[in-house]
Amino acid sequence: MRGEGSGLERELLVQAAAENHVAWFSEYALVAGGEVKRLDGLNVIYSPASDPSVLGEVIIAFPQRASEGIGAALDAALEFALSKDVRQVSCWSVVPTLPSDLAALLVARGFSWGWEPHWMVLDLEAVQHEDFPVPDGLTIALDEGSDWDVTGIPYYEPSDASRLRALTQQEPRLTYHFGAWRDGSVVGHSLLHVSGGTLNVAGIYNVGVLPAARNQGIGRAISWAACQQARRLGCRYVLLNAATHIYNRLGFISLGHGQTWWMFRPALELPPLDADTVAFTEAIGRGDLATLQALPVPPDLDSPLRCKMTPLEVAARLGQPESARWLLNQGALPDIIPLCDLGWREQVSAALVARPKLANRLLGAGGWTPLHEAVLRKDLELARLILSAHPDLSIPDLQFKATALGWAQHFGYPDFVALIEEHLSPAD
Repeated sequence: MRGEGSGLERELLVQAAAENHVAWFSEYALVAGGEVKRLDGLNVIYSPASDPSVLGEVIIAFPQRASEGIGAALDAALEFALSKDVRQVSCWSVVPTLPSDLAALLVARGFSWGWEPHWMVLDLEAVQHEDFPVPDGLTIALDEGSDWDVTGIPYYEPSDASRLRALTQQEPRLTYHFGAWRDGSVVGHSLLHVSGGTLNVAGIYNVGVLPAARNQGIGRAISWAACQQARRLGCRYVLLNAATHIYNRLGFISLGHGQTWWMFRPALELPPLDADTVAFTEAIGRGDLATLQALPVPPDLDSPLRCKMTPLEVAARLGQPESARWLLNQGALPDIIPLCDLGWREQVSAALVARPKLANRLLGAGGWTPLHEAVLRKDLELARLILSAHPDLSIPDLQFKATALGWAQHFGYPDFVALIEEHLSPAD
């Protein structure tokens, strides 16, 4: 397989990546006394933390069914998570999602959008090289369950050792952990999990290198050791999710991105949402005007929902212009960023003329202004529109305590720095 992967082949490989993740999440949970449940078609995995002083997590892994009944299954998954006293619940999905309205169902229950896994694949039959040079002084070997008394390596803590040792004793053995040593000390590791299937695949996980040992080829070498093990086991494809160029150098190519959603403990501890609120948010996310018209209109359409977005932001994020129009007709504020996301930029100027204070309205969980968002998006045209409303340029975001000018300086965007400085007043 060459190129970027396309058509049926790409779909099959992405599905194989999802299946490998489910298998890995499940095995890693079970060896530590966790649980794997099927709740009306959902894979729900409770994974205790290796450190007994830390709460575990519940993973809803790659839903693969139609919408009917899945809302009730998600409610059951959240009840299960509460019974386990976890620190977080996540949902992982391929894109496009199945069901297609998965995002609407999740945000209606309080999940927030998370990061996007980047699926990559290496076809071992197409590899032109036999090996990569190992950095001088580095030794790479299969770990058979040693107790590594080392901290600071990503995806490894000493409390993980017993769990990893248990994985080496599974029959049949499906998980292989590799360590990289320099001067007798562990400086990096990687993990391979074999799921087989019709495509005969394995997945790489938990590649980590001590910060002081990075940019020396160790990450590439420890990843290649896992690939070699996959080849010895007769696997055809190696899959992973990553955002770094080191895997391109090994021959991996992109298959595209997935999506995650997260609910953390503070949200889990809140009282359950009432049925009307859930139905309202689902309808916004689906563009279901009939349901919106049948439900009571919430008294405040401009406050964040439990998913940390306003209803208008949900409509924009899920590409539902009819829901957005309905909300605006019901009196929702025409916030600048959702209007842009809907492709209604011509309405931004009118909104700012009518309500200049919209330029100072704080957005999202991070609490930053529309101008901060324009800087983040590198959208100079939007920044000019916002500055035309004479916003308060002294407002910092709530997370990093920096102004929009501070963001522009931090990211190294001279055009934005110059533009914002043109509009500074002596008070700013």
